[in-house]
Order: sequence, then structure tokens, then C-alpha cells
Amino acid sequence: MKEEVPAIPPTVADTPSTDIDQASRQGRSADRLSITTKLGYGLGEMAEGVKTATLETFLFFYYVQIIGLQGSLVGLALLIALLFDGISDPLIGQLSDRTATRFGRRHPYLYLAPIPLAFALYMLFDPPAGLGQWGTFFWLLGFTAFCRLMQSFYFIPHMALGAELSTDFKERISVSGYRNVFAFAGRLLVLAIAFSIFFRATPEYPQGQFNGSAYPRLALTCGAIALVAILVSAATTQKRALQYYSRMQSQGRGQFHEPMLSNLVNAFRLRTFAVYFVAILISYVLGGVQAALAVHVNTFYWKLPTWGIQWVFLGAAFGFMLGSVFARALADRFDKRTAYVASVVLSVALNVAPIGLREAGILTPPESAETLTALLAAASFLASLAGGPAMVIAGAMLADIADAYELRFKSRSEGFLFGVSAFTRKASLGIGGALAGVALDLIRFPQGVGVDDVPREATVHLALLYGPLMLVFTAIAMSIMWFYDLDRDTHARILHELESKE
Repeated sequence: MKEEVPAIPPTVADTPSTDIDQASRQGRSADRLSITTKLGYGLGEMAEGVKTATLETFLFFYYVQIIGLQGSLVGLALLIALLFDGISDPLIGQLSDRTATRFGRRHPYLYLAPIPLAFALYMLFDPPAGLGQWGTFFWLLGFTAFCRLMQSFYFIPHMALGAELSTDFKERISVSGYRNVFAFAGRLLVLAIAFSIFFRATPEYPQGQFNGSAYPRLALTCGAIALVAILVSAATTQKRALQYYSRMQSQGRGQFHEPMLSNLVNAFRLRTFAVYFVAILISYVLGGVQAALAVHVNTFYWKLPTWGIQWVFLGAAFGFMLGSVFARALADRFDKRTAYVASVVLSVALNVAPIGLREAGILTPPESAETLTALLAAASFLASLAGGPAMVIAGAMLADIADAYELRFKSRSEGFLFGVSAFTRKASLGIGGALAGVALDLIRFPQGVGVDDVPREATVHLALLYGPLMLVFTAIAMSIMWFYDLDRDTHARILHELESKE
């Protein structure tokens, strides 16, 4: 028997849809956001994009190929740091739910987190020489855990704030879209400065990503960008957040009284959240494996020059940004679940197509580096264009789940729910990095050698792990997401009941 999500009182279920639509229109003006607010909120996500590009794109390659730490130890450090997140993220989310200051619930953390975050990011890419394997392991573990803790103190309140800026079903897609565009703008910025400035080819380092001295300077620059973006975003959204809290108090809502364990049990009692969590977790882990191995694949399998790798990454970032624009139209036409599943599956299929075609003997890589780069950059762009809507829709879906949670359990817990969800995003670096590290050791992938010295068999195994195998697991994750059933009509009824308390 299909479970209702959430359990809606009969009076609400029997309410004519025209009445609900009228009530929705009456509240919509209060939920409309100015362009300034959307831009300011989105700017905060640039910091997340900067951090993500720095860690997911370069951290694994830096410690394996530059520092020489064993791949499985790199993966183990990232995995252990993730376990800390499993405890800290929900706690930080719930802490921000219960914070009451003149700055609001979320903003104190937005003002305090960026400086230690920038410091941790720099130290992560500047380990002292002579630590040895285990000394380097503990340096990586310690500063990864600290960096991600500081990220949590910023990122979770920031994500929860997005659910509070507006309760409108469509406006939330717009908010999430701005967030996604700025996230990939941050990634674009990092990729541009990394390969154009810090990893520029030199006679000593024809492939600049092997220049170890460039990484600390890159990390310092990225930390400074993240710090400025967070502080400007916090200042821009402060007024709107305080208006929301005042509105909630006038409706007698916004009470936070459940302990964390009860919140966690309640969240997974809500089947919609349980389905969302499992499917998103698998999807992010798979994305993390690909992110950890992307530089390896482009360097050793495709044998691209440094500037070629840059253009492949830039193609992906531009694709995600452009794809974000179509999220609202797709969600309006097909609803969020259908649009999300289609976006993810098509994106992964397009991303792995060049590898599949080459290994099937259909595609012969061009001898010209320029032609090969153009081909792979185009494929990367199209894959990301298809996946852009999913990145936007996922955030909007979770904001809707927060409303369903309030109706069923009589408590607002955006911070807690986004804290649990943030764990899935960090799993991309933790579990994904751990799996990538173990995989490199299993296929005995060489460390610290030239591109032409890696056996063809090792590069093929690397590419098959990066490509076709990921597509199989993605199909499994999306089959789970198909059980998500919080659609537009259900959400409208939820809001009608919540706002009737006023």
C-alpha cells in the first residue's frame, strides 16, 4: 500500500484545489524574492563551489602523485573524516535551528566560520616535509576533518537559510538555481586560476599539475575567495532572514524542541526523506569517485596536456551553469522527481560515452591534442548541461521535505534536515575518495611516474572504473529515487494546512 507523504488531515485533503490555489496566490507576494536577495544568497554558494573544486579536483591527486601517500591511506583519511561529519553535521544543523540571537538563527555561523575555513584549506595543501607515510596520513586526516567541520558551520546554516527565504514551490526552484549557478561559478573560477596561473606549463613542469609548490599558493587564494563570498552573502541576506523569523513567530510556528536522536528517527520515519537520503547518498558517492579520479583519467588515460585538462573541466562547469537555467521549466513540466531522475541518468551516460566508445573500438582518439580536447570538452559540457537541473532540483526537494516534516511532527527542522543531507554531499569526498584510493591500489596504478610510463592495462582499468561501472550504480540509485512521491499537489496541501494555523 502506498504511504501518504506526509499524513495529511482529512480536512486538508478535502479542501478544494481552487481554495488552495487562491491561498497560495495570496501568500506568493510575501514569498517573492528580490534579485538582490537571490544574488546575495547565491554568492554564498560560490564559497562552496571554490572549496569543492579545490578539494574534489586536486586533493586526491596532490596527496597521491605529488606527496606520494599511498592511495588507500588517502582514501582512509577521507573516510575517517567523513565519519566525524556523520555526527557533527546533524548536530550543527540542529544547533542552528535552536540558535536565537539578534542576527537570527543561521547568520552567526555565517559570520564566524569563514576565517578558520580559509586557514584549514591552506594548511591542508601545505604539509611539512619529512612526515613519512603515517605522519602525512594524520596531517591529511586532521586538517581534512577540521576543514570540513568549519565547512559544516557555514554550509549547513547557509543551506537551511535557502528553505527559509521562500516557501513557494516554484520560487524555491529559483533560489536553488541561483545557488547552483554560483556554486559552479566558484568552480569555474578555481579551474581558471589553477590551470592558467598556478599550473601553467614550464620547462621544468610541462604538465603543471605535477608542480607541488603551486598547490599551497592555490589553496591560499581559494581560501581568500571563499571568505569574502561568505561574508558578503551573509550581509546581503540578513534582513530577509529576520523577516522570515518574525513571520514564523506571528503564526505560532518555528518551535524546536526535539532532541537530535528523535529528529533523526522522525526524519527516516518520513518515507520521502528516507528515499531521498539513500538515493542522493549513492549518487554523490559515485560522483565523488569520478571527481577523485578525473585528473588521473585525463592525465593518464586520455594523455591531455595541462591546458586540455583545464578545458575539459571548464566545459563541465559551464554546462552545469547553463543546465541550471532549465531546472524550473523541467520541474514545472514533469515535476521534480521525474526531472531529477532523467537529468542524472542522461548526465552520467553522456559523461562515460567517450570511454565506452573508445573501448568498444568505435572511437579512435585523434592524434591532435587540440582536436581531442575539443571532443572531450564538448562531451563534458553536454553531460553537465544534462546534469545541471538535477543539482538545482535536489535542493528544492529537500526544502519541500522540511515542510512535510513540520506538518507531520509539529517542528521546524530545516537545519537538522540539511545537516543530514550535507553528510551525503560530503560523502562524495569521503566515501568516494576512499573507494577511489582502494581502487588505485587494487589495479596497482603507479605513483610518481611519467604519463608514458603507465601500462596501458592500468589506464584501461582506471577508465572502466571511472566510466561504465559508475553508470550501472547510478541506475540503481535512480531506481530508488523513483519512490519519492512529494509532488506539487501534495506540497500545496501541506502549505495550506501549515498556514491555516495563522
